[in-house]
Formats: sequence, structure tokens, C-alpha cells
Amino acid sequence: MSKKNASIDDFNSFVVRTENIAKELVTTASKYGIKASALDFNLLEVQTFLKDGESKEEEEIMNDGLERLYDETLLSDPKVQIRQVYEIEIKLADQEDKFSRLNLSIGANATMTRLYASIKPGSVVKYYEGIEKDLLNFINKRKLRANMLINVWDKNLKSEIEKFVAKVRVEGTLNTDDRISFEVGGALEPKETVDDKMILHYESSKEVSRLAKVDYSKRDFIHSVAENDLLIEYIKPRRGEAGRNCRGEYMEPKDPVISFAPTFSVTEKIAVMDNEESIEYRAKNSGYIVFENNTYDLKVEVEVTEISFKTTGSVEAGINTDVCINVKETDAFKDAIGEGMEVEAKEINVDGNIGNNTILRARKVNIGGQTHQSSYIEAEEVKVNIHKGKIKGIKVEVTRLEQGIIEAEFVKVKQATGGKIIAKEVYIELLSSHVQIIASSKIEIKTLKGEENTFTISPVLYSKEKDVLDENAQELVLQKRKVRKLEEEVAKNQNILDENKDAIGNLKSRLLQYKNSGTKMPGSFVAKYKEFQDLQKHFLSLKKELDQNKEMLELLSAKTNSLQHDILDARIINHDQYRGHNEIRFKLLEPPLELYHVPKGGADEKYFMLKLDEESEVYTIVSRSTDTNT
Repeated sequence: MSKKNASIDDFNSFVVRTENIAKELVTTASKYGIKASALDFNLLEVQTFLKDGESKEEEEIMNDGLERLYDETLLSDPKVQIRQVYEIEIKLADQEDKFSRLNLSIGANATMTRLYASIKPGSVVKYYEGIEKDLLNFINKRKLRANMLINVWDKNLKSEIEKFVAKVRVEGTLNTDDRISFEVGGALEPKETVDDKMILHYESSKEVSRLAKVDYSKRDFIHSVAENDLLIEYIKPRRGEAGRNCRGEYMEPKDPVISFAPTFSVTEKIAVMDNEESIEYRAKNSGYIVFENNTYDLKVEVEVTEISFKTTGSVEAGINTDVCINVKETDAFKDAIGEGMEVEAKEINVDGNIGNNTILRARKVNIGGQTHQSSYIEAEEVKVNIHKGKIKGIKVEVTRLEQGIIEAEFVKVKQATGGKIIAKEVYIELLSSHVQIIASSKIEIKTLKGEENTFTISPVLYSKEKDVLDENAQELVLQKRKVRKLEEEVAKNQNILDENKDAIGNLKSRLLQYKNSGTKMPGSFVAKYKEFQDLQKHFLSLKKELDQNKEMLELLSAKTNSLQHDILDARIINHDQYRGHNEIRFKLLEPPLELYHVPKGGADEKYFMLKLDEESEVYTIVSRSTDTNT
């Protein structure tokens, strides 16, 4: 019968031996003008053959010897060949097949070393005796259609089938709502070849969202590093290891590509750590990394003419590094640090001016010029020539304060013409007008030439302390209420015990008599005595709780008192005469009180301080010509 005239009506099942069942089904379907899915097959026999490098002839491996094919040394040998021959009966597919509503497919990973059965949602499987064997055959036939070997590398297949069938048995008929997957085969996974790679970790930047606004002012002018930071890493090339997929095919590993072998050198400031998989280059100390004359080095001094958007962009070396940045521009009509720049380093020295909206953060900052009114400096130690912006630090020295703001621990100003200072101690050589000074310990003026100045002594200076104080005040109110309520409860229970003292004594005496005579005590007496014991236990528990809460109240009160305990030692000192209207203020926390005084300029008004009258507990502002409070 010619192919041209063949049709499905002429088809009769037949037996054939083949190594590729999928190809055989496609060829047969094409011959009869039908789809391959219209055909099915019965598996009659499977033969597995092995040929290694030592043998000229291939060897048939019987079922009881298939365990040999799990040997990784054997599987990774390129001379070993594994194949299977199948004897099958090709027939038309049965539309009433037991698994006709089981939508199961076989998938594999990229290397085809792992096979998975995937059952789609909506599949229906009905339980019957012998389903495990039929399902195993069904899965093996699916594997054969995918040209995969069967009966090898599938140790877990039977247990996975048993788990699935257990679900079917419970349900009777299983209707799957979710996808179900399980492994049905696994050969030898190859180990991937690693090409060499050079990673410049010091250049790595934080990952930015695709939608995030890019800040073009930050261009990594320098790459700062901390001690022991990984700067550079060379990943050494490694040839992978061979594998074998579930078709029995040997998988040869690729040779690695070598493109980035190190050709540079490093100075003694960079440690080189050579291990089996990589070479690491780590910083021995903090600083910033430079690459000159094919050599990597670490430096700590950076000298530039200016820092601006056009030249360097923002420079963020890090406060905890050893990097010192020196900016040399001195032209009074230019900004040494330009508009909107952010500079961060251990030390920042600027010979000239800093522009608007600049931010400097460091441990130590020196500004030879002037700061813009919108600038911000944050450092432990700050020195500024002319200050108009805002400084937050620990020790701050300013030659001339012009409407600027300073918040620190200790502040020294040579000349102040407007502005605000918040610190524990403030010293001003020449004070003009319109300066607001708030201190917790001392305000000292050498020469006073102006007026409309305000000098305030307050135990609470900073917003952080105010937040703590506000929170503490709320807790204090709640704790006082709690103590008051407990005191009422204790007093109430004490009265009950006192009122029943005689009755309880009488009850204890009678119970003792019953006990000594061996007579059974009446139940009402026992219940009454137990009621008394419970009352006494509750009373003792309340007293203990009251004592604990009183301790907590004392602790909270101590927190408030600790903020103002030195206020009687605080001083406002003016070595000159007061002129015009200037205000002296003292703020108390407990009681909440602000005292106000306008000095007249007398000779005895050198030192202002608080005085407490012990009898009346009244605070007053007093002045003296010498530093005494007696």
C-alpha cells in the first residue's frame, strides 16, 4: 500500500523495535495522514545497553543491575555510552483511556538533568485497584514520548506516585484545583564553568529604582573606603564538571574564558588575599582609592580648587573615614563650595565661601570665608570666619556671627551682630544687637555695644530633650494618678481589716479550740477564715504594688529634676555695662515658671543668677558685682 493511498481506515496495530519512540510515532502518523496524538503504544520490552571506554562491545544491563548507572564517576566519563531499545506495539489511541481526563505533561530543567511531572488544574482522576502501576506506566510513556530514558534515575518516582494516589484514594475522584508538580527523574547535573571576572566593589553604587529621580550632582568624585573594605575582587576561572542528562547524553563542560587576569599592582596600604576561587584586595585603613600608573593606592588628603556641580559634584567620603578635603578657592566673589553641594568627610577645610543650600558633615570643619544663610554645617568641631547659615556641633568658634544660628555644647564668638545661639556655655567678646542666646550653664559677654538682646537660662535646650521632657511629663501625670488610686485601695482594705480585727481574733481562737479538742470544725467557720486570709493576701499584694509604683514615681520625678538641678549654679555674666533694652530670662521646669528681668545697667549687675528662698520656696533673679549667691 503506497503512502499516497494509506488512511486511518487501513491502520492495523503493529510491533516495532526502536530507540526513539517519538520519532516512530511521528513517522507512522505521517504515513497514515493522521496526527501523532491519535496514536498510542504498548510498551512490551525495554533493553538498556552500556558501553564504557574499556570495552569494544556494549553490554546489556538487566533490571537488577541498573543500580550501576547511578555511579557519578561512570556518568561523568565521556567514553561511556548509555542507550535503550524499546519493543512497542503502535496502536490507535483509546478515547476511553483511564487517564483521558488527566492533563499531565513532562517538563525538564535547562540541562534536562531533572524531569518533572506537571498536572494542570481541572484534571480528574478516579481511584481504582492497580492505579499505581497504571500511573507509573502512563508517566513512563510520557517520558518516552519526550525521548527520555526510563527505569533509571527515578528512585523517587514510586514514592511520589504513592503520595498522589493517596490523595485520589481519600477523595475517590480527585478534581485538581491547583497545579501539582513532582520530580520523575534526575541524572547528573553538570557544574557550570566559571569565566574569570573582575569586580570593582569600590565603584558599586546603591541600586536605584527605575522611577527614582537621578541626582546628577552626585558623581562619585572620590571613592571612599573604610578599613577592611573589599575594594576589588578577581573571580578565578574554573572549568565546570561533566554531567549527563535524562536522555543518557554526556554533557561536556566548556573551557572558561579568561579576559580579566590582573595586570595592575597595589601599594602596601592594600592587602591581597589569594584563595582557591578568587583574589581579594582589601583596604588596610580608611581613605579613598586612587588608580595611577597602573597601581591602586589609598590616600586621605584631597585638595581641589572648588567643589561645584560643574567640576566635582557632591563629595561624600564619609565621616568615619580618614579622608580630609581641602578646598582652596579664596576669591570673595566665588563660592569655594557651590550651590546645592553636599560634602561629607572626616575633616573639611575651606579657604573661601560656601554657597546657598550647601550641606557639610564632618568631625571637623574650618571655613575661612563666609557661610550662606541657607547653608548647613554639622560637625563635632567647627570654626567659621563669617557665619550666616546654621551650625550644629559640639564646639563651635565663629569670628563674626551675622544672623546665623548655632546649636552646640560650647560656643565662642568674637563678634555677634544678630542671630541665635543655643548651647550649654556661650562666650562672646563683642556683642551688638538683636542676638538671642539660650544656655543651660553660662552666658558670658566681654563687651556689650548694642541692645534688644535676649539672654535665657533654660535646663532644656534641644528639641530632643524637649521631646523626652514632654514624654516624661505625660508619664509623670499618669503615674501620680496610679499611685493615688492604689493609696485609696490600700486605705480601704486597711479599714476593713481594722474594723474586723476583734471578730477575726475571736474566730482564730475558736478554730484553735476545735483543733486542740479534735472536733471537726464547722464549714462556715472554715469558709469565713479563708475569706479573711484572702483579704489579708490581697492587702499585702496592694501594698507591694503601691511601693513599686511609688519608686517609679520617684524615678520619673528624678528625671525632671535632673534637667534643672544645676540651674542655681547657672550664670549670665556681662563684664561691660548694659545699654538700652536687654532681657534676662530664667526658665524652670518644676514648678513650670519663667522669670523675666530687664537690667538697668548698674555696677552691681555683672552677674545674674537665680536665688531660692528655702522657707517660701520662691525663686527670684538676683544680680551681683561678683560671682556669689550669698
